[in-house]
Amino acid sequence: MSGTLEVTVIEARNLKDEDIVGKDDAYIELYLDKDYKQRTTTISGSDNPTWNEKFTFNLQKHEDHLHLHIYDEDVVGRDSVGSAKIDLKKHVFGKGPYEDWVKLPSMLGLRSKGEVHVIIEHHP
Repeated sequence: MSGTLEVTVIEARNLKDEDIVGKDDAYIELYLDKDYKQRTTTISGSDNPTWNEKFTFNLQKHEDHLHLHIYDEDVVGRDSVGSAKIDLKKHVFGKGPYEDWVKLPSMLGLRSKGEVHVIIEHHP
């Protein structure tokens, strides 16, 4: 698949960082290929941050998944809040704009880490 992928990160809700008391300073890293990552700005002090930020990726062959990683920015480094993977073949390619609340799956039976609202569009 070629062309461009336009990803709009709208907002997140109910973000849970199990290690931290208080609110998250959240940002999202997104990528198709680990060598080229883009990220949102950091929204401080919210478990329901709003970004409304748009990102464009040039698609290469075999890039069939969009990865989202949500982090809590910390004074020393960052804590992972959760991550999700969106199957572009299933939801986006040849189907027009895809809009969804993407769940951040829980690990080891813990409750969900929250959800991220995205719109993804493929321009061949």
